[in-house]
Amino acid sequence: MFTLAKPTHQQLLHRISQQSRSSFNYPDVGASQRAFPDGYEHHRHRVSLGNGREIFESAKAALENWRQFDVGWVEAFPANTAITVGNTIAIRVRIFGVWAVAFDRIVDVFDEQKENCHRFGYSVGTLMEHPEQGEERFLIEMDDDCKVDYEVAAFFRPNTLAAKIAWPILHRRFNRFRNQSAEALQLACAPVAAEYPIDG
Repeated sequence: MFTLAKPTHQQLLHRISQQSRSSFNYPDVGASQRAFPDGYEHHRHRVSLGNGREIFESAKAALENWRQFDVGWVEAFPANTAITVGNTIAIRVRIFGVWAVAFDRIVDVFDEQKENCHRFGYSVGTLMEHPEQGEERFLIEMDDDCKVDYEVAAFFRPNTLAAKIAWPILHRRFNRFRNQSAEALQLACAPVAAEYPIDG
């Protein structure tokens, strides 16, 4: 879906309703929770968010509200979409003055804790009209030393002829988003990080 005018909330809600009945556009559904499959490009970006339970909970809340998409030119809609397997979300993007909308579905949700270690996150997979094929995983991890990291990882490839032609540009944009999503999470956690500095 491409348009010169910004898609309205009502238009997006209508399209989400339609896309909720759509199928995934790739065969390897769920593969983001294991070794990424061959036949796709792979990308990972990992950053430190700080130390401590407070940082972890702040980052978890940010992911639950899709704050990793707050990068200026990308938006997840609606931002109150519950983190539940099967839910569909619209990704509204503006590139070179043109608006594009793609649709993802939540594939996996994980919230695992063992002693001090804690993992929270989810993966989304692309639906039929998406320019990409593949999955993206958003993960918050706290280790035994209470160090909190954010990782975004994806396997992806073009889905349409137009996407293949524009792939050099789209590829850079998609990877740029993943890097900027880490900055968005760091920004979301900054007030808590200032209150609970690493050196105590």
